[in-house]
Amino acid sequence: MISVYLIKKFKLKSTEGEEIKFTAKNKSVVRYLVGGSVFGLGWAMTGACPGPMFVLLGKGAWPILLVIGGALLGTFLYGVIKNKLPH
Repeated sequence: MISVYLIKKFKLKSTEGEEIKFTAKNKSVVRYLVGGSVFGLGWAMTGACPGPMFVLLGKGAWPILLVIGGALLGTFLYGVIKNKLPH
């Protein structure tokens, strides 16, 4: 992956030939604590990160279908509300 430093140093452009601009994020502790906690609790409760979920399904661990369904539902819901979130 090309670092921000190299992009700035060599003044690289996007595939459309436009300048690549970086904007600073609004960093807040609460945002990272909540997001990390939700992600970590989901991981801890299922015992699987996203990649191995599909390996478990291939192995025949059918209860993982609930986890995959929950992950898909969470992704869908994020897509629905992302424009209302402060990021």
